[in-house]
Amino acid sequence: MGSLYTQQFSPSNTAQRLRTTFEVTYEGTLASANTTKPLFAALVKGLLSPISSAESLNINIVNAELVAKERGILINESRSRESLEQEGYSASVTLKARLDPRPPSASRGLRGDTSATNDVSQERKKKVEDQTITGFVSNNTPYIGRLGRFSTSFVPEGTMLICRNYDQPGKIGVVGGKLGKAGVNIRFMSVAPIDKAGDDSLRKVDSVVQPNGSSMKAENEALMILGVDRAVDDEVRKSLIGDEGVVEASVVVL
Repeated sequence: MGSLYTQQFSPSNTAQRLRTTFEVTYEGTLASANTTKPLFAALVKGLLSPISSAESLNINIVNAELVAKERGILINESRSRESLEQEGYSASVTLKARLDPRPPSASRGLRGDTSATNDVSQERKKKVEDQTITGFVSNNTPYIGRLGRFSTSFVPEGTMLICRNYDQPGKIGVVGGKLGKAGVNIRFMSVAPIDKAGDDSLRKVDSVVQPNGSSMKAENEALMILGVDRAVDDEVRKSLIGDEGVVEASVVVL
C-alpha cells in the first residue's frame, strides 16, 4: 500500500508538491493486535522504496520510526474495533494522506492576498483528501478495496496501468487497442466506480471539465486498473490521454 501510494499519488503525478502527514487506521481483528510495529515498518519501506535505492533502504521494526522522522514522514496510527464480518474479511488497513497543518509556502509570494492564499489552500486540501487507500486480505491474498475516490477490488502485484476516465462506451476499447499496438498484453482488468457513499466531494462538485472543454457529471468518473505483462513506455502512456481515451494514466510496479 505504501509503494502504491507513492507511485500513484507522488508529486510526479500531481500538479504541485504537497507536504503531507499520514493516518493509518487498523480495523477488525488488527485493532486488537499486540503490536503494529511490523506493519508500520512495512508502510515506511513501501512509501520510500520507489524513490530510494535498495542499498540505502534498510528498514526494520527497530529503526522504522527513526527513518520516518529523518525523512520528514509523520504517521499517526489508530484502531477501530468495528466488526467487518459483513464485508467478507476480518481485518483491513486504511492509509490516508492528510494536509500538513503548516503549509510550506502557500503564503510566500501571496502576502496580502487572502483570497489567493485560500484558493491555494483549498486546492491542496482537495488533492490530499483524494489520497486514500484501503487494503484487506481474503483467503491469504491481499486486495486493494479503495483507491482514491474509487471503490475497487484488485490484487496489487506486478505492473499495472491505472487510468481515470469518464464512464462512457468505447473507453476500454481505445485503451486496449493502443496497448495492443504497442505489444502490451492485458493480464487482468478491474473497473472501479466512484464510492458515492464515502466521497464528500460529490456533494460539492456538480460537474467536471473534460479535455475537450465540455462538462461531465463528476459521478460519471471511473478508474480502470489494468494488469499488464510488461513495462508501459511513457510515450504509450501519454498516448492514452485525450478526448477519446482517458483523463489520467499512471504506471505502478509492485
